Amino acid sequence: MSEEQQSIQKKPKRKYRWLRIIGRILLTILLILFLIILFIRSEWGQNIIASKAVTYLSEKTNTKVELERLFITFDGDIAVEGLYIEDKKGDTLVYSRSLEANIPFLPIIQGSGIGIEDAQWEGVRANIIRKDSISGFNFDFITEAFAS
Repeated sequence: MSEEQQSIQKKPKRKYRWLRIIGRILLTILLILFLIILFIRSEWGQNIIASKAVTYLSEKTNTKVELERLFITFDGDIAVEGLYIEDKKGDTLVYSRSLEANIPFLPIIQGSGIGIEDAQWEGVRANIIRKDSISGFNFDFITEAFAS
């Protein structure tokens, strides 16, 4: 074979080689996304997410925060059971037996804010106190913890 024929045969192989590499990269990305979705949808994954959120909130506010169960769906529904938050004095600030909220994720991803479209709250007890306008509410420590 002449050199011309050899160079013609090598070019299509390189072209297909790049397509195979791009295909493998896309397949890997899709596989990783699928595994992330399975992780978030599994009870084990949601328990990990809930425990990390409770630990973060508890450490940030220096109060006791407990959560029995958290369930997240991809259409924006969040179900929380057994939410308990203490205030700085150790009293119950909020206890909720069951909370279901519809929070669309697209605005959160776009960074335009969080909005709640629908909420059903059962068995809620909140001890909100405001002694005067100077000291503020007994839950101001939560907003102060996240203000920085």
